[in-house]
Amino acid sequence: MINFLKRLLTNPTPAPPSGSDAAPAAGNHQPGLSIPATRSRREEIIRFIINALKPYIDEKAHTIAGLRLYVVCTDKEQEEILEVALCTDTPGMFKKDHLERKLVNNFIQLSPDWFFEYHAVKDRLPDYCITHGTMGLEVIRRGQDLVQNYSVARLQVLAGQTEFTEYELNPQKQLKFSIGRTRHPKLSSGKIHTNDIVFWGQDDPQFDAQKAAPNLHVSRNHAYIQYNPQLDKFFLFPDRGGLPENGNKTRIYTIDDKVKSLNVPGVAHELQSGDQIELGGAAILIFTQA
Repeated sequence: MINFLKRLLTNPTPAPPSGSDAAPAAGNHQPGLSIPATRSRREEIIRFIINALKPYIDEKAHTIAGLRLYVVCTDKEQEEILEVALCTDTPGMFKKDHLERKLVNNFIQLSPDWFFEYHAVKDRLPDYCITHGTMGLEVIRRGQDLVQNYSVARLQVLAGQTEFTEYELNPQKQLKFSIGRTRHPKLSSGKIHTNDIVFWGQDDPQFDAQKAAPNLHVSRNHAYIQYNPQLDKFFLFPDRGGLPENGNKTRIYTIDDKVKSLNVPGVAHELQSGDQIELGGAAILIFTQA
């Protein structure tokens, strides 16, 4: 008994106080969120990008101007893991603190103003990507000839009230142009979104009930146009708010009198000069490329 009391005094095991965060007893264990899953996903993405860029290692004549990462996400949880892995709450953090350092250490030449973008797609990767599994990478190279060959396009508003009646799509200024209602709408997720082609919303002071009737059918994040420097082409993608599942439509009336609906996330339409873009069955833009 004396020896038992000595052991008890040497290694006491007091009961946890009421309301404490002590671990549950065996048999009642409930697994929590796997925080390392995002770290593992981040490392997997970085490895994929470095492997995809092996042809550029120690090639000083080939400088990378930008990278676009495409990842297939079939559910909301996968999208959430991807967003956390890419540090989307802190813009530029993944690019600067995680990816750039690894690329430089692998002697991959980067333009001083290089960019990184990511796109979550539902079921398939773009055909022009370097792919591995559910990931695809589009590499934008910097070159004097490429810069000189950038095409400039324009969007003219045919139906709806917008900030401007015509918009210039200049790839030397930016490569992605978001289309939606109001300048900085707050999405259902709580994220603040920024539109480049702005259809005024009812809460905007510029809103005119008669002119802006088609605007009521435009989502806050309806669609976006992406320029591909390698192909010198503009592509129209439906954004999350411009899909039938959200009660909206994105449709193109092509120059050769065909009608094409964009119903699948990540699947784009290659824009041709003269194509008309219809948003929500009411607002209309016409695309022209010089």
